[in-house]
Amino acid sequence: MGLFRPYERNESAATSDQIATLTPKGQKAAAKADSKEARSAAGPVEAPTPVEPADDKIQVTRSKTEPTRSRRQAEADRMERLHPTLTPRQQRKASSKARRAARMEAMDKIENSAERSFARDYLDTRWTVNEFMLPAFILLMAATMATMTNVMLSSYILLGMWLIIAMVIVNTFLIWRGFKKEFTRRFPNSSLKGLLSYILNRSIMLRRFRQPGPRIKRGDPV
Repeated sequence: MGLFRPYERNESAATSDQIATLTPKGQKAAAKADSKEARSAAGPVEAPTPVEPADDKIQVTRSKTEPTRSRRQAEADRMERLHPTLTPRQQRKASSKARRAARMEAMDKIENSAERSFARDYLDTRWTVNEFMLPAFILLMAATMATMTNVMLSSYILLGMWLIIAMVIVNTFLIWRGFKKEFTRRFPNSSLKGLLSYILNRSIMLRRFRQPGPRIKRGDPV
């Protein structure tokens, strides 16, 4: 008994034999005929065309027309790109542009200082006679031209111009006195140099034309 192994039958084979035994012969022949007709209707099966792999790298052959530059030449070209050689006219133009940019940067730095900002706010928060001086002068000059034949009237107009100048001087003095007192209290270690002319030039301009523009309303506390 140890020399012989019992015959083991595969379950799938047994199942297929069982189905073949139970299936009638007529149905088997019909199934075979249907499969043949389907294959003939589909036509011959074409074999897939093999796809050739594309080249990963495309080699481009270039002809060398110029000699290889030396390291010194390459360095000279790089320095020329970074610092191009300028003609005397281009050099003067570049120097003028650099000086103008430096002046604008210095002016912006001064304008944005705390002292200048306080001077602008102190002036923009109040009504002044100075801001009406230029419009009044324009009207008086037009009236003078219109009344050139009348000497008496022209003299009165000229007197009015001098009166406006006097009012501007008095108003500027009062503004400067109040500003100096408040400035000394807020900035005890700062200098007042240049602020008087700055306030005067700003005060004679109309409010909407002042630069930088006012950032505070009239009557608001500074």
